[in-house]
Amino acid sequence: MEPEATILVVDPVEPERGRLCATLENGGYTVHQAPRTADAVDEALRIRPHLIVLGRNLAESEEIALCRAIRGEGAIAGTPVLIMSSAQADSAVLAGLDAGADDYVLYDSAPELILARVRRLIQYHKMAGLAMLDRQLVQVGRLLAGIVHEIRGPLSVIRGSAELLRLSLLDRPDDAQWVDSILRGSSLLQLRLEHLMGAVRRGPVQMQPIDVPSLLTETVDLFVRGLPPYPRRVIVKADCSDSFQVNGDAGRLMQVLFDLLTNAYQAITASGRDGRVVVKTDSIREDGRDWVKLDVVDDGPGVPDTYLRRIFEPFFTTREGGSGYGLYLASEIVRDLGGRLAATNNADGGACFSVLLPLDSAAGAETAAT
Repeated sequence: MEPEATILVVDPVEPERGRLCATLENGGYTVHQAPRTADAVDEALRIRPHLIVLGRNLAESEEIALCRAIRGEGAIAGTPVLIMSSAQADSAVLAGLDAGADDYVLYDSAPELILARVRRLIQYHKMAGLAMLDRQLVQVGRLLAGIVHEIRGPLSVIRGSAELLRLSLLDRPDDAQWVDSILRGSSLLQLRLEHLMGAVRRGPVQMQPIDVPSLLTETVDLFVRGLPPYPRRVIVKADCSDSFQVNGDAGRLMQVLFDLLTNAYQAITASGRDGRVVVKTDSIREDGRDWVKLDVVDDGPGVPDTYLRRIFEPFFTTREGGSGYGLYLASEIVRDLGGRLAATNNADGGACFSVLLPLDSAAGAETAAT
């Protein structure tokens, strides 16, 4: 069964709605009710269910209008809809399917059959979403690889020419400082391109030792450089007092941190107030292992408790215009690195996204000895 899936049941008749809800709850689902069709879309937008079930007591016109309203509302347009029917392939069912419903089942079917149909719809919707996401990522990766290839050529020419120019200015230090600036900028850009390619690279991750404070400082510096210079309403900083080392893919880990910083920044700015985002490091021991914990902490509005357990699902978003797969990709990248990504709300407000990665024990012992 789909773990912790949420279902919205829409039916104006309480006894039958209650029986259907009981069947779904016995199957392990979290069930919400909407007695009136006028409230169904708003309730679906509030809870973002995995499935919407239309009871058999809806009038045909209500069923059609609700299906069309769901399909026309961007945030829930892809939510599967199941119709409870009183007769096989009756006119209301056919009209509902034509209006956008995904499937139907007889309301007096055995509970096992209803639950099987519910489970199939939820699982199919998830697999279809993942397949779509994979196709989109392949296209983005190809486009990005082409762009990086086009930039690398001119960048190599710029860097090579600057190095030759630097050799001719050994006796003119005042002029050499400008060439040094070009060399530093081109080296930094080359490093960013490598990290960018690492973030979308297909195949196995490229594991190597990573100095955590250096990577965090570099990521925060790059992120801040990309923010609007004025007015600077959100302060973003790294607080890395302890030195840790992990084995991982620097480019992919940087991509994860970028996504988390972007989400925190957007959450604060969307609330219309000033704020701050801090990246912290710590070490913890859990499940008999030592972990490095990277926290991205903000003082924004936080994440509604209803959404906390769903924000890492593909295509789930509460932000208008959001794609809904940034956090999903971040969690998958962290999982590929042998860690996990979690989210909590701070007691004093705001959210905290935590990346847990296995501590490089050899590097930790070396650091302690030093």
